[in-house]
Amino acid sequence: MIPDDGTSVRRASIVTDGDLPARLLAFLEDRTTLPGHPVPAGDPAPAVPVDPGLVARLRAAHAEALPGRMAAITGAARAGDARALAADAGALAGSSAQLGDPDVARLSGAIAAQARRGVVAAALVAELTEAAGAVPVPRGGQATRR
Repeated sequence: MIPDDGTSVRRASIVTDGDLPARLLAFLEDRTTLPGHPVPAGDPAPAVPVDPGLVARLRAAHAEALPGRMAAITGAARAGDARALAADAGALAGSSAQLGDPDVARLSGAIAAQARRGVVAAALVAELTEAAGAVPVPRGGQATRR
């Protein structure tokens, strides 16, 4: 864009090489592991050590927040509020995927995708409610139903 006063504008360009996506992927793969999935034999250890205590605290916080997130999702579904449903289910999908709740992540991701299209997938919400209730909540070493 050229200003109306005739002053020049500096333009910046990004130069990339064809190997950049592959190099970025390799960089990320070298530094990440999924919770509960050890690095395969023969692979180098991750560059950033994972604190098991931190992972446990994050999983506990996720489990403690789940009832509130589920209430928001079911409330949005009952109200037919696809926008809120997409936001709430999308947030749950992300945290669940990162913290090792694959069934909850899959279902909430599917609900969010449908809601972004304006569809309130009541059957998926019911399935998510059941799946989320089967995930143990760590409390003093005991698992309880949510």
